[in-house]
Amino acid sequence: MNQELIDQIRKVVERVLREQIPATTPVAHEKRLLAIFGATQLELDEPLQQLRICEQDGWKITIILSELATKVINPEPIYTAFSQDNILEENALTNIPTFVDTYQQIVLPVFSYPMVAKLALRLVDTPCSYLVFEALSQGKKVIAASDALNQDRTSTETGTIEVNYVNVLSELGVQLVPMVQIAESIKEQTDSSYATSEKPLISASTISNLDPSVRELIYENHAIITPLAREHAKKRGIKLIPKGWE
Repeated sequence: MNQELIDQIRKVVERVLREQIPATTPVAHEKRLLAIFGATQLELDEPLQQLRICEQDGWKITIILSELATKVINPEPIYTAFSQDNILEENALTNIPTFVDTYQQIVLPVFSYPMVAKLALRLVDTPCSYLVFEALSQGKKVIAASDALNQDRTSTETGTIEVNYVNVLSELGVQLVPMVQIAESIKEQTDSSYATSEKPLISASTISNLDPSVRELIYENHAIITPLAREHAKKRGIKLIPKGWE
């Protein structure tokens, strides 16, 4: 089959698909952020302020309080800063696997030692640790505040263990940042993690030419995606999302 005939067939297929798929009004891809609060002795003013900055930047934020957090921290500042409808307790979570698909990023505004140890040792025995570990397994970015980990420790042995845990977490893909840089880090990840395409055909070369940091490609509803392009996207952990999808 010569190239001219292939091009003619492709044009016919494109026209048929355009006629079958109704046009939709493109909307901005919705930004969803999941914030998990673990047990901590640190003040919550700064992490809450960082989340408010993200909210003002257009992020829809859902907050989960770990079971230990509900017994250790005072949740009132969290309820005051955010709507109660957007705050969930770990022991009340249902249909947990859908959370990973729903949220583009996960942030741990107060990265607690229990969570550090669980993730480093791969002890996925709670809903919160499952959410974080599954997100990492799918190549999604997890941002965690490092403030609690930077405090001086009197025990050299304990300090060595903590360093080893941090190294493991970095290898898993956890990005450790100071609390004051949470919002900035989330914005940086957003700017570099998504790409859009207006091409009528998404080919394997389209996927290959994407920046290594891209995790989602938003394409026109009528675009044709070749099987090889889908295979390349799957290998690179890139989600293919049509415009207007929510």
